Amino acid sequence: MNKNTEQIVAEILATVKKKGATDAEVVYSQGSGLSISVRNGDVDTIENSNDSSLILTVYKGKAKGAASTAVLDQASIDLTIQKALEIAKLTQEDEFSGIATKELLANTNEFKDLSTYHPRDIAPETMIDMAIQAESAALQTKGIVVDETAVSMGEGYSVYGNSNGFIGTKQGSNSSMSVVAIAELDGQMERDYWWDAVRDFNDLESPNSIGEKAAKRTIANIGARKIKSTKAPVLFDATLAQGLVGHMLSAISGSSLYQEASFLKDDLGSQIFPKWFQINEDPFVKGGFASRNYDSNGVTTQQRQLIDSGVLNGFLLSVYSARRLGMKTTGNAGGVHNLFVQSGDYSFQQALKELGTGLYVTSVMGQGINTVNGDYSRGASGFWVENGEIQYPVSELTVASNLKDMYKNLVLVASDIDQRSKIHTGSWLIDEMTIAGG
Repeated sequence: MNKNTEQIVAEILATVKKKGATDAEVVYSQGSGLSISVRNGDVDTIENSNDSSLILTVYKGKAKGAASTAVLDQASIDLTIQKALEIAKLTQEDEFSGIATKELLANTNEFKDLSTYHPRDIAPETMIDMAIQAESAALQTKGIVVDETAVSMGEGYSVYGNSNGFIGTKQGSNSSMSVVAIAELDGQMERDYWWDAVRDFNDLESPNSIGEKAAKRTIANIGARKIKSTKAPVLFDATLAQGLVGHMLSAISGSSLYQEASFLKDDLGSQIFPKWFQINEDPFVKGGFASRNYDSNGVTTQQRQLIDSGVLNGFLLSVYSARRLGMKTTGNAGGVHNLFVQSGDYSFQQALKELGTGLYVTSVMGQGINTVNGDYSRGASGFWVENGEIQYPVSELTVASNLKDMYKNLVLVASDIDQRSKIHTGSWLIDEMTIAGG
């Protein structure tokens, strides 16, 4: 980087200490990207982004002040330092505030190569051609109209440093492609999509494949019916199963726990899933979407079995939340790292057979999650299944239960693993849920 951003961070930390700060931490980040969308064979939008920010947090005793700037010239940095120090004088003390102690900090000499950065010099014309190709592939399906096709790529660089001597850097790249399609039959309109996301642009799923899948998924929804209210097994698509994991993560995050807003606050060491169920957290996976050598506090990350034999082994704690709870940080400031849900030997088709008669959900909507008591109620659409075979699309449904019951009654995790996020899992079959129809 220019006047080495690590050097700038170190100088800021030294300056605020001289000006009376007890401790301090700095986050500098810079990101750039290019996004292109196509509609009807023509370029709809081209967006080029290049952003940077520097956030300074200072501590005077247990009082905290923070200020930020998007400009790295000396005058802006000086003003940011001044503002942060002034704010710290005005804030109330918080006995749990402060940076990580030295023994918790990651050792930069032991950082692993995480292969998260794959810069590519891709011409905008190439991205436009890929988008047009994906759109054309979708239009090969009769009755399809493509709403939008998008291709994007970006990269980012960040430095985190604190006054206990830690300065670490991270660099990453991301690329994605998506097609949103619409189909209409007898006045009924359905909309669906397909997408891919990768670290390395060259690893993107082919434009033809993305376009074809978007069209296929959309056409499959045509003729959706309402069904009568019932109780039945529910198979959640792999992408939706990621959301079910996400609700658990929210419940075991430090902020939810110390705010008494978690349905799992008393379940550390308890069996919340069946005994065969496992979730492994691994921050050191090469190319992972959440691979990190250190967390947002500079604390070293670690591999662990988050769920082992169905038992909740740990929470997701930052330095601050750990202090609030009287526990130790887990190196999860900024969130969870790559999660791998162990799948069984069931293919998706076998999962349908195991479902028998019930609902296969491919889309949910609404915010019907109560993180305090675990109640789950969301609008849904998908397909009705009988004797292990998909019969017809259904919509305007509500699926409801309690997340604790859903986790306990998990029958299987299929092998159709979705790898497009930091949570890797296949489809989930839940034994029984309430389905409210029309």
